[in-house]
Amino acid sequence: MKNYISLAFLFLSLTLFAQKETATTIYMVRHAEKMTDNPQEKDPILTSKGNERALALSKLLNAVSLDAIYSTDYKRTRATAVATAKDQHLEIQLYDAKNIKAAAASMLQNNTGKNLLIIGHSNTVLETIEAMGAKKPFDNIADQDYNNLFLLIINPDGSTEVTAMHYGAPNSYTEGEQMMH
Repeated sequence: MKNYISLAFLFLSLTLFAQKETATTIYMVRHAEKMTDNPQEKDPILTSKGNERALALSKLLNAVSLDAIYSTDYKRTRATAVATAKDQHLEIQLYDAKNIKAAAASMLQNNTGKNLLIIGHSNTVLETIEAMGAKKPFDNIADQDYNNLFLLIINPDGSTEVTAMHYGAPNSYTEGEQMMH
């Protein structure tokens, strides 16, 4: 019996040590395309293109074993997370985008060495990257940009790596249209 307890303790110790030595991997996106037909609507739902993008995100992340999914408490962010949460058998955890530094610190503290998906907004995603100790890959996300996917790796030594890429369908505007808005 003593050997089993010693073996269990050794396994637990090695597991905890391994977790501390594993990088934290964070996939971060802005919510998918939202309805914009009513400027008074403060909490719009996703468009059909937005729903397609949410499915594309889930399909893309299907090869990754996520440990947690975080979303702000808005219909568009939660809807962007639903398919991935269902496929990964995870609950969507809400965070407060009005207090990004505290939210980022909590997410990191509770998920060291794990894989996360964080869904935010055009005005919070890059700030969240900074709050997690990394440098923003660019200055802002335009209102019409929905296909950015950021991969943030936080190494055990605290160093960070950020990769900006795209997922799903291209944005449905041209560069010239973006400049006119």
